[in-house]
Amino acid sequence: MFLSRLPFSAAVLLAFGVAAPGLALAASADQLPDIRHTVQSGDTLEAVAKRYLKDPQQWRAVGTLNGVKDPLRLPIGSVIVIPANMVGYQEVTISHVKGMARVRSPLAGGDWQSAVSGTILTEGDELQVPAGSFVTLRFADGSSVRINENSELKLSELRKNNRTDEQQSVLDLSRGGLESHVTPVMDQRRKRKFEIKTPMATTSVRGTVFSVSVTDSGNAITAVDKGVVQVQGRPAAHHAQQQALVNAGSGVAVQASGQLGATVALLEAPSLQANPAVFEDANFLTLQVGEVPRAKQYGVLLALDPELSRVILRQSHASPTFKFEAVPDGTYYLSARAIDEQDIPGKPATQTIKVKATPIPPLYSSPVPEGLIGLSDGELLCTEGGSDIAGYRIQVSASRDFSQILQDSGVVDKCQASVASLGVGSYFWRTASVRKLPDGSLDQGPFAQPQAFKTGSNPSTLGADALNAGEASAPNLLHLSWPAEPGQRFNLQLAADASFASPLATAELDQPDWTSDALVAGDYYVRIQVLDPSGLKSRYSEPRKLTVEPSVITGSGGVLKTGEGKSVLSPH
Repeated sequence: MFLSRLPFSAAVLLAFGVAAPGLALAASADQLPDIRHTVQSGDTLEAVAKRYLKDPQQWRAVGTLNGVKDPLRLPIGSVIVIPANMVGYQEVTISHVKGMARVRSPLAGGDWQSAVSGTILTEGDELQVPAGSFVTLRFADGSSVRINENSELKLSELRKNNRTDEQQSVLDLSRGGLESHVTPVMDQRRKRKFEIKTPMATTSVRGTVFSVSVTDSGNAITAVDKGVVQVQGRPAAHHAQQQALVNAGSGVAVQASGQLGATVALLEAPSLQANPAVFEDANFLTLQVGEVPRAKQYGVLLALDPELSRVILRQSHASPTFKFEAVPDGTYYLSARAIDEQDIPGKPATQTIKVKATPIPPLYSSPVPEGLIGLSDGELLCTEGGSDIAGYRIQVSASRDFSQILQDSGVVDKCQASVASLGVGSYFWRTASVRKLPDGSLDQGPFAQPQAFKTGSNPSTLGADALNAGEASAPNLLHLSWPAEPGQRFNLQLAADASFASPLATAELDQPDWTSDALVAGDYYVRIQVLDPSGLKSRYSEPRKLTVEPSVITGSGGVLKTGEGKSVLSPH
């Protein structure tokens, strides 16, 4: 169930066995007090035995223990003592706790304590299960009761009749809700009864899977997954009592007044096909539930076991999308239901899910989304992780679904990969981090969401002989020109040596020609990079060596030239 905020208004009759040993909360079954009954007018031994032992046939044993001479005429005011061992107190074990649930044993004078798995509870013990918490009680026959968040419960009766072997359990649920998985009684000669008492209704079952909860308006809701239950309203004294048998796949609502509603078919189970096979988000766990006709809202729960007894998350609302904080990597069990207009939960849909969100993938660095990189010099670059990361894996595909891997780096030390082997086109790439586990094995995390990029051919690198050295218009200048395609731009560097370790000048040019500033006579080196309109760049050209010769200057300031038009060099 997914509704459990107000005091419950249903009581449930089931049967369970004795729990396995665990951590005693306060008073164990053999430490509980004897029952002391003060005789009132009209009391008989048979009535006393029926009231306290649920077995009127025990009157002889009670009479013998108390030295009663006349079982029909008990002295008013006298005290009848029923030993605790005759009562047959039983125990149950807390098998799972999520959150900050608390327990206490008032009969032993105990204070509230944190509930822990393995704690043994017995008659009189109480539980408080606040928001975000869950507690599962386990019985010896394998039956279990999961107490949902926002619940308060008292184990008012946990007994076994030593003569008839009948087990009797009564839980007082003052607030909240629960879900029960009851093991059927295989031996029909054995009897058992389990009651969950709430103000307005009683639900009685033998071997079934069902849930009971209360809406914000106080209606008691019963939904049956397996078996058959009997639901009985508890109207005001002047109204007739109503009851109905509710079969598997059906549910019923009891109004806050105790009025029993009509039994209805549970809504169909929602589809869970929209959920991925593996959840890889390290920040959130997002679950998707398929929409169901006539559903008012939806509810989901996540557990650590297929029986859904170890619940860790639970939520219900009108949207079919559920978002939780991330959970640790591992396998989980999801259950989802559609909830109708009466707040009756529908049939469950279940799914085993896997969470693998760590180590988290690296971040993309270059290129930008949809960015263009050159085949000759382009690289895929991503950020590198912490000291626990042993390497990275980079994959490239032509499609976003990576149905065909074109390039797989394997585990590499650096978060980078070349694209030289790819042709011109559009691609997707994705990255994953790989860590080393204590045993030395490698553990790869999920891939990041694919990112698109494009590759293009880099513009051709200029050859050194393509740089034409022309005549300068002034002394001690260099002038260069070179072939180019429309729209191309250029980076030019001038240096005193071919290593270009310390360029003397750099220039970004819109046209394929360049004239230097006045230079001291000597040898120089020039190289040029082509900038294509697409954004791709060529490699720098091989350095071109050029020499600046000292020229003879005329009186007018020009360069003295020979008849062939060549500069006359200065003799110095």
